[in-house]
Amino acid sequence: MSWPEVAGDPAAEYARRLLLQHGVDVDVTEPAARRSAIESWAGSGAMALTGTPDGPPQLVAGAPATTTRGALLALGALAAAAGLDAGQLPDERLLGERAAAMRLTRGGAISAGGACRLLDAADGTVALTLSRDHDFDSLPALLEVDALTDDPWTEVAVRCREVTAAAFAERAALLGLAVGAVQPPSAEANLLGHSGGVERPRRLASAQILVVDLSSLWAGPLCAHLLGLLGARVIAVNSALRPDPTAEVAPQFHRLLRHGAEAAALNLTDAGDIERLRDLLSAADIVIEASRPRALAQLGIDAESLATTATWMSITAYGRDSNRIGYGDDVAATAGLLGAGPVFAADAIADPLTGTHAAVAALAQWATRRTGLVEVAMYDIARAARTPLPEATVVARDGSWYVDDGSNLIAVSDPALRVAAR
Repeated sequence: MSWPEVAGDPAAEYARRLLLQHGVDVDVTEPAARRSAIESWAGSGAMALTGTPDGPPQLVAGAPATTTRGALLALGALAAAAGLDAGQLPDERLLGERAAAMRLTRGGAISAGGACRLLDAADGTVALTLSRDHDFDSLPALLEVDALTDDPWTEVAVRCREVTAAAFAERAALLGLAVGAVQPPSAEANLLGHSGGVERPRRLASAQILVVDLSSLWAGPLCAHLLGLLGARVIAVNSALRPDPTAEVAPQFHRLLRHGAEAAALNLTDAGDIERLRDLLSAADIVIEASRPRALAQLGIDAESLATTATWMSITAYGRDSNRIGYGDDVAATAGLLGAGPVFAADAIADPLTGTHAAVAALAQWATRRTGLVEVAMYDIARAARTPLPEATVVARDGSWYVDDGSNLIAVSDPALRVAAR
């Protein structure tokens, strides 16, 4: 999905197209201050995270800040049409919030969070994330060695240069690693696929939206957080045995996303807790989950069946039919959403892109009284943010960075974290 530069705000134009894609025709209020794609990117905090540590911040091959802002404008328009209060919705600066909380900076070919790297292959580039202990346990099989040295990333880089990007990514994916060969998109993305979708009466005319969130990390919790800001009741279900790692590595950010939500810690090896989970899911208007389908199927929970009475938001890296895992940095890189070099774009940018678009899809379903399974693939959302930017130059002035678009000097903002308002 791409759009021309128009007299109005490009994010508002994106919002209108996004809503029409969801079968909703509501008015999108044109923002008082128009922002070009460059202004949105420079002001989002994400540009400051893009580039090499010793170089200037960069523009990217796309307009992810504009698509994020557009999704939030669409969400606000939907909320207004449904009589909900959208006054607390954030803007595109949410792209840099995790980095602000964790004090991350741009790392070039190493992601801001440090777990993902861009590696040279014989014919291209690979993005590989090693964030879990057992990821490193898989490396001997990937490298075909008996044991690792004290510098496993160097071993991985050497091996990657010996093979094609596709061959390396295929072998790593078979071992359960988050990996992808970086390729430019060949066609426009189909942002959201709908499976099912039937009209149903709401339980009560004034019923509060009940959201049950089974997800962790960033994309799913952000979707739930945005719905909560619109007045939904959010219940965040955590596994008592495998809690959300964000609570430990980024506690301030985790508190922001979970502010106002109710928490339910369940032991999913316990029959009683599994039954409690089923009860919650049966009562929900919207369910958010980001696991592979087999994970819930092992608990006897069938998304397709539950989606006949609720909207089931299924967030995956590459689609429900794919067994591949992925995180915000490697998925965005695989989709070609990168800076020159190449370098990573912002911090795990596929996560907040996906979370905002998933919230639009969820509210569109609720507002039109539809139920069904809605699939949101992070790769598709990141790929859809690929669109050419106008020519511009990054310059330094008095110790700060600016973008010179030929008419104006646009300041590059540092990442910032909101204060929870409710």
